[in-house]
Amino acid sequence: MKKRLFLTLIVLFIAATAAFAAKGEGLAIGAEVSSTNFNSWGGMLNLHIPGVPLHFAIGGYAGNGYSGFDLKVDYWLLHGNFTSGFDWYVGLGGYFASQLQPNSNFSLGARLPLALQLWPAGELIEIFFEIAPAWIPISNSGTAVGNFVVQPAIGFRIWF
Repeated sequence: MKKRLFLTLIVLFIAATAAFAAKGEGLAIGAEVSSTNFNSWGGMLNLHIPGVPLHFAIGGYAGNGYSGFDLKVDYWLLHGNFTSGFDWYVGLGGYFASQLQPNSNFSLGARLPLALQLWPAGELIEIFFEIAPAWIPISNSGTAVGNFVVQPAIGFRIWF
Protein backbone atom coordinates (compact mmCIF):
# COMPACT_ATOMS: atom_id res chain seq x y z
CA MET A 1 0.00 0.00 0.00
CA LYS A 2 2.76 2.45 0.93
CA LYS A 3 4.65 1.61 -2.26
CA ARG A 4 1.56 2.28 -4.39
CA LEU A 5 0.95 5.62 -2.63
CA PHE A 6 4.60 6.61 -3.10
CA LEU A 7 4.50 5.78 -6.83
CA THR A 8 1.24 7.73 -7.23
CA LEU A 9 2.80 10.77 -5.55
CA ILE A 10 5.86 10.55 -7.81
CA VAL A 11 3.67 10.39 -10.94
CA LEU A 12 1.61 13.36 -9.74
CA PHE A 13 4.78 15.33 -8.96
CA ILE A 14 6.17 14.68 -12.45
CA ALA A 15 2.89 15.61 -14.09
CA ALA A 16 2.61 18.82 -12.04
CA THR A 17 6.16 19.95 -12.82
CA ALA A 18 5.95 19.13 -16.53
CA ALA A 19 3.99 22.32 -17.12
CA PHE A 20 6.92 24.34 -15.73
CA ALA A 21 9.72 22.51 -17.50
CA ALA A 22 11.74 24.68 -19.86
CA LYS A 23 13.97 22.75 -22.22
CA GLY A 24 17.50 23.94 -21.44
CA GLU A 25 16.40 27.03 -19.47
CA GLY A 26 15.00 26.10 -16.06
CA LEU A 27 16.28 24.29 -13.01
CA ALA A 28 17.76 20.91 -13.86
CA ILE A 29 19.09 18.20 -11.59
CA GLY A 30 20.54 14.95 -12.86
CA ALA A 31 23.33 12.41 -12.84
CA GLU A 32 25.81 10.94 -15.29
CA VAL A 33 28.40 8.25 -15.69
CA SER A 34 31.56 9.72 -17.20
CA SER A 35 35.22 9.07 -17.83
CA THR A 36 38.42 10.68 -18.96
CA ASN A 37 39.90 8.85 -21.94
CA PHE A 38 37.68 5.82 -21.26
CA ASN A 39 39.46 4.85 -18.01
CA SER A 40 38.51 5.32 -14.34
CA TRP A 41 34.76 5.68 -14.82
CA GLY A 42 32.81 7.58 -12.18
CA GLY A 43 29.53 9.23 -11.34
CA MET A 44 28.68 12.92 -11.38
CA LEU A 45 25.75 15.02 -10.22
CA ASN A 46 24.50 17.66 -12.67
CA LEU A 47 22.95 21.04 -11.94
CA HIS A 48 21.59 23.90 -14.03
CA ILE A 49 20.36 27.00 -12.21
CA PRO A 50 17.68 29.15 -13.91
CA GLY A 51 19.08 32.44 -15.19
CA VAL A 52 22.68 31.17 -15.08
CA PRO A 53 23.95 30.12 -18.53
CA LEU A 54 26.24 27.42 -17.09
CA HIS A 55 25.83 23.69 -16.51
CA PHE A 56 27.69 22.26 -13.50
CA ALA A 57 28.76 18.69 -12.74
CA ILE A 58 30.67 17.37 -9.75
CA GLY A 59 31.50 13.81 -8.89
CA GLY A 60 34.02 11.16 -8.13
CA TYR A 61 35.69 8.21 -9.75
CA ALA A 62 37.41 5.03 -8.68
CA GLY A 63 38.97 2.12 -10.47
CA ASN A 64 42.27 0.50 -11.42
CA GLY A 65 43.79 1.68 -8.12
CA TYR A 66 42.76 5.31 -8.69
CA SER A 67 40.25 7.52 -6.94
CA GLY A 68 39.48 11.23 -7.03
CA PHE A 69 36.92 13.86 -7.93
CA ASP A 70 36.06 15.96 -10.98
CA LEU A 71 34.36 19.27 -11.60
CA LYS A 72 33.01 20.41 -14.98
CA VAL A 73 31.45 23.75 -15.88
CA ASP A 74 30.02 24.13 -19.40
CA TYR A 75 28.36 26.90 -21.39
CA TRP A 76 26.11 25.75 -24.25
CA LEU A 77 27.20 27.71 -27.33
CA LEU A 78 24.65 26.12 -29.69
CA HIS A 79 21.50 24.14 -28.99
CA GLY A 80 19.30 22.76 -31.75
CA ASN A 81 16.58 20.31 -32.67
CA PHE A 82 16.78 17.33 -35.06
CA THR A 83 13.18 16.17 -34.69
CA SER A 84 10.51 16.15 -32.03
CA GLY A 85 12.08 14.80 -28.84
CA PHE A 86 15.64 14.64 -30.25
CA ASP A 87 18.06 17.57 -29.79
CA TRP A 88 21.76 18.39 -29.74
CA TYR A 89 24.12 20.90 -28.15
CA VAL A 90 27.70 22.10 -28.48
CA GLY A 91 29.37 23.77 -25.54
CA LEU A 92 32.59 25.20 -24.23
CA GLY A 93 33.73 24.52 -20.70
CA GLY A 94 36.35 23.96 -18.08
CA TYR A 95 37.51 20.83 -16.29
CA PHE A 96 39.26 20.25 -12.97
CA ALA A 97 40.23 16.87 -11.52
CA SER A 98 41.99 15.93 -8.33
CA GLN A 99 43.36 12.43 -7.97
CA LEU A 100 43.48 11.25 -4.37
CA GLN A 101 45.02 7.77 -4.77
CA PRO A 102 47.56 6.36 -5.44
CA ASN A 103 49.23 9.79 -5.68
CA SER A 104 47.77 13.19 -4.95
CA ASN A 105 47.71 15.31 -8.11
CA PHE A 106 45.45 17.58 -10.13
CA SER A 107 44.70 18.61 -13.71
CA LEU A 108 42.99 21.64 -15.21
CA GLY A 109 41.81 22.23 -18.76
CA ALA A 110 39.19 23.17 -21.32
CA ARG A 111 36.57 20.98 -23.01
CA LEU A 112 34.22 21.05 -25.98
CA PRO A 113 31.11 18.96 -25.15
CA LEU A 114 29.20 17.62 -28.18
CA ALA A 115 25.93 15.98 -27.16
CA LEU A 116 22.76 14.29 -28.32
CA GLN A 117 19.62 14.67 -26.19
CA LEU A 118 16.52 12.50 -26.05
CA TRP A 119 13.36 13.86 -24.38
CA PRO A 120 11.17 10.80 -23.61
CA ALA A 121 8.71 12.74 -21.40
CA GLY A 122 8.25 16.03 -23.24
CA GLU A 123 10.47 18.71 -21.76
CA LEU A 124 10.70 17.15 -18.31
CA ILE A 125 13.26 14.36 -18.61
CA GLU A 126 16.39 14.61 -20.74
CA ILE A 127 18.65 11.67 -21.51
CA PHE A 128 21.98 12.72 -22.99
CA PHE A 129 25.07 11.21 -24.54
CA GLU A 130 28.10 13.47 -24.60
CA ILE A 131 31.57 13.25 -26.09
CA ALA A 132 33.88 16.06 -25.04
CA PRO A 133 37.31 16.46 -26.58
CA ALA A 134 39.36 18.09 -23.83
CA TRP A 135 42.67 19.90 -23.66
CA ILE A 136 44.29 19.52 -20.24
CA PRO A 137 47.54 21.50 -20.33
CA ILE A 138 47.96 22.14 -16.58
CA SER A 139 48.71 19.61 -13.88
CA ASN A 140 50.75 19.34 -10.71
CA SER A 141 53.67 18.08 -12.81
CA GLY A 142 53.71 21.30 -14.85
CA THR A 143 52.37 22.13 -18.28
CA ALA A 144 51.84 19.72 -21.15
CA VAL A 145 50.57 21.68 -24.15
CA GLY A 146 49.91 18.48 -26.13
CA ASN A 147 47.74 16.75 -23.50
CA PHE A 148 44.42 15.95 -25.21
CA VAL A 149 41.82 13.46 -23.93
CA VAL A 150 38.25 12.42 -24.68
CA GLN A 151 35.60 12.67 -21.96
CA PRO A 152 32.52 10.52 -22.71
CA ALA A 153 29.39 10.73 -20.56
CA ILE A 154 25.86 9.35 -20.51
CA GLY A 155 23.22 10.59 -18.12
CA PHE A 156 19.91 12.24 -17.44
CA ARG A 157 18.51 15.54 -16.18
CA ILE A 158 15.09 16.34 -14.79
CA TRP A 159 13.99 19.87 -15.73
CA PHE A 160 11.71 21.89 -13.47
